[in-house]
Amino acid sequence: MSELIVLGLKLGFLALLWLFILITGNVIRTDMFGRRVSPAELTAQTKPRKARRSARKLPHTLNVTHGSKAGTVLELGGGLLIGRGAECQLVLDDDYVSTRHARIVAADGGYSVEDMGSTNGTFVNNSRVSQPTPVVAGDTLRIGRTLMKLEK
Repeated sequence: MSELIVLGLKLGFLALLWLFILITGNVIRTDMFGRRVSPAELTAQTKPRKARRSARKLPHTLNVTHGSKAGTVLELGGGLLIGRGAECQLVLDDDYVSTRHARIVAADGGYSVEDMGSTNGTFVNNSRVSQPTPVVAGDTLRIGRTLMKLEK
């Protein structure tokens, strides 16, 4: 082969390698920080949710659907502490769960989920929780590898 063809193949391979690196970096950034949401999307998203929230009943139980504690049902009552620690009402034996990972507290006539500074995060309906987030019956909660559903 001529040197020109070899040089072209090298440059093509290098371009594909950089394209792969950029795509991988973008996927990692999106997984860590989420996608950017415009203010218009935020207001459009919150208005219907308030109407739906008032129509639904409050959750009374937390049902573990996937994970090592699948099938466990807990009453919410005044709230729950979830984590690996012995003081937690729901103890999850998972490498991705902190000692005191999250808590569900009664607030403003309903319940809200609060992350307790965990490393891997707490997710409500596949959205990472960064502040106390109101939840209603039917919402899903993911902590580590465990999926839970709030039920009436």
